[in-house]
Amino acid sequence: MIKNVASLSREIGQQVGLLIDRNNTIQYVLVGTNREVLIPKLHRFALVPGKLRGLRLVHTHLYGEKIDDDDLTDLALLRLDSVSALPVNEEGVPQSLYTAYIMPPGSEKSYEFFTDFDPYDQKIDYQEFVKSLENEIENKTKQLHEVRQYDSAILIGVYPGKFEAYESMAELKELAASSKIEVMDSFFQIKKKPNPKYIVGSGKLKEIVIKALSNGVDYLIFDNPLSPAQAKSIANFTELKVIDRTQVILDIFAARAKSNEGKLRVELAQLEHILPKLSARDDSLSRLTGGIGGRGPGETKLEVDRRRINDRIAFLNRKLKQIEKTRNTQKNRRLKNNIPIVSIIGYTNAGKSTLLNTLTYCNTYSDNLMFATLDTSSKRIRFPREKDVIITDTVGFIRDLPKGLKGAFKSTLEELEDSDLLVEVVDASNARYKKHMESVYEIISELNISDKPMVTVFNKIDKLSEEEIQEIEREFPEAILISALYNDTLNELLKRIQSVLFQEGKEVLFGV
Repeated sequence: MIKNVASLSREIGQQVGLLIDRNNTIQYVLVGTNREVLIPKLHRFALVPGKLRGLRLVHTHLYGEKIDDDDLTDLALLRLDSVSALPVNEEGVPQSLYTAYIMPPGSEKSYEFFTDFDPYDQKIDYQEFVKSLENEIENKTKQLHEVRQYDSAILIGVYPGKFEAYESMAELKELAASSKIEVMDSFFQIKKKPNPKYIVGSGKLKEIVIKALSNGVDYLIFDNPLSPAQAKSIANFTELKVIDRTQVILDIFAARAKSNEGKLRVELAQLEHILPKLSARDDSLSRLTGGIGGRGPGETKLEVDRRRINDRIAFLNRKLKQIEKTRNTQKNRRLKNNIPIVSIIGYTNAGKSTLLNTLTYCNTYSDNLMFATLDTSSKRIRFPREKDVIITDTVGFIRDLPKGLKGAFKSTLEELEDSDLLVEVVDASNARYKKHMESVYEIISELNISDKPMVTVFNKIDKLSEEEIQEIEREFPEAILISALYNDTLNELLKRIQSVLFQEGKEVLFGV
């Protein structure tokens, strides 16, 4: 067979390749150019994590080349059992056989080569070798997953400058942690604009995918938003699951929504995000649930899925209007009773829920995670002289909040219009707190509530040094510094709230 393939390749002046399964059955015959062969989509041989493809590539080289970079790239990207190069002389006779194979995770080298070069006398038992190699790869991959508590990912982004890159990547890591995804590595490129097809360059994407596959990584997460065309191009490039920042936030929201309204709004945001991606099969939808049950849209059911999603969106909008009507009734009752409303706002994970808990002695869920609480919580607090105030904790803000999420939670954020006072909570221990404040002010401006009275509170001062505290006091002399975990640091805040709402300066000691 080797002689026939070599002779044919020399006769037509093009590389000829064979993809052979483990039963030594030829599954594909490939005819390429004089320099390469192109491997088609291997849909019949799906890639299983921790295993090899079950196919080996044997192809001719017409200029005496051994295994080249393209061969190694195909080997790694497609997880082939092996790749063999068969140099052919001018008479169409095979001269040697060079074979490369993937090494198990954790090895010093990514590839290794057979020592047998004689195409007519391969001493190694290939079937036994591949079986042993795959067992070792499978065992090493299992060990990696046993060590990891959650799914793993590599983060990818393109930014105009290094400062933005470090800031954005740090936040994406926090989002991944909140979504219970373990970050194995991160890559970024400094460019004016992302690559229109792959976000990063094709060479960098190859490098990332090879590293991901060799380390058993589950996801590629892009910080840049993926258009449907980009998501499709990257999905065609690799069989890894591909998601972007918006989908990570959607995933967090879906996991954290507890109230009926919160669940409806998250599902609405998910469906509106899915709809434009239904032009083709998209693995990036694999982490989304709700709407159509989390199943990937099949191409033969495209129009059916679109119609179902549009019907579901219309149904959700009707349900949310009913909920908003009920809320407006409750709001009018509060306004009629003339009870002041204080809304706690701020960047996600600034400590808003913790502050609400400490102020009102309640037990609303809070955690050191981004978007730990999604549903709005309102509690009542009583000041001296029988004066009641409603304290409301709102959904956390974040930079570049995805458009779909901003629309889905618009009515929730619009409740801030009825607030008599905004308490902005800032995580003073976060190095990016000034950028967070800018994002909060931007959203406040979009909601047209920037003219409302606002008190700025710097939280988590227990994590700061004395010098850092003094720096904040110099730069923000009107701000209040607290640690929401400790109620004895909140007296100044209570005094300020009372002063703004009731025009009184009487001190309100905690517990009095």
